[in-house]
Amino acid sequence: MTGAAQLQPLSFFQRLANALPDAITAGVFLYAWIAPLDWRKTLVAELMLVMVVEFILIHSAPFLGSIVLARDEALKKRLRIFAGFTVFYSLFIGGFALGFKSWWPVFAFTWLIAAKLVSMVTDMRHTQRQKQRMRGYWGVSALFYLLAVFATLFLAVPELGITRHGTAYGIPGSGEWVSHPHTVIAAGFLYFGLLAATKLVEKPDWWLNFRQNTVKTV
Repeated sequence: MTGAAQLQPLSFFQRLANALPDAITAGVFLYAWIAPLDWRKTLVAELMLVMVVEFILIHSAPFLGSIVLARDEALKKRLRIFAGFTVFYSLFIGGFALGFKSWWPVFAFTWLIAAKLVSMVTDMRHTQRQKQRMRGYWGVSALFYLLAVFATLFLAVPELGITRHGTAYGIPGSGEWVSHPHTVIAAGFLYFGLLAATKLVEKPDWWLNFRQNTVKTV
């Protein structure tokens, strides 16, 4: 423990701001699960791309957090590094955009990056606490993602409104998510819903415990 300020909880409005982007995303997944063709005919395919992009961003979260929270580095240097990060990951996103012949992956990338940045910048006064929070959220994001994917693959998940093969919703290729597209939408709803709930009720000592447990298991 490094001081009382480190354990000071985030205010309700900070936690709400952190949780809101993920709650909105979970809501879109739920909407698509119930009425997949009402808003956009390709919404299911586009939300599958959101899950793929999020998988990439989970791996990049520690690096992104280190850029934002490197207060000892000059702003100009941090902006250059962030620009390089954006260009590097844009190559992956551009490939998805070409494959699906849609700008949706670019939109998804921008939205998901913005959601992570909101969580990083809501408490910039306490840099050490933020670093602990980012480590904690990297861990729980990876855990929630795996939990959501495997739970929807191996448990009986209701189809609700998604009753057709993935090609009917604009998903190319083959695989479990193409044959049973309701599973990826259910996984997205579960994943982003868990993230939103965690951010809304988080306690500062969670991340201290996470750090201690991590150190013990290494």
